[in-house]
Amino acid sequence: MMSSKTQNELEHRLLAVAEDCRQRFLHSVNTLDATLAARLATLPPDEWADDAALSAWPQLQPQLKNLRRVDAALCQWQLGLYGLCSDCEAELTPAQLMDDPCRQRCDSCEQKYQKAQHTSWTL
Repeated sequence: MMSSKTQNELEHRLLAVAEDCRQRFLHSVNTLDATLAARLATLPPDEWADDAALSAWPQLQPQLKNLRRVDAALCQWQLGLYGLCSDCEAELTPAQLMDDPCRQRCDSCEQKYQKAQHTSWTL
């Protein structure tokens, strides 16, 4: 169980990472399509990654992946599940979360996930 101080630190770190990710993403979209960026700015940020118009910009895919990670971590926070592995529900350490506030999995589940991702593309 994390202390209140640690939880507050993690919440501030997560919110800072989310804000930075969202600002960078919106800036990148704006350099490619100002009209799309203006439209996204009128939507709640957790809806940005679902906008179909973004598929026209493959160079945004890495940033979209980060945006989805941020959205997932914020959703976990709101549900009271932040800091738990999304696969096995093991508790992540505060150090792991400080290092990567959007971390979704424990080391063991992350290895399984990465292995599954790499093998799923094998033809």
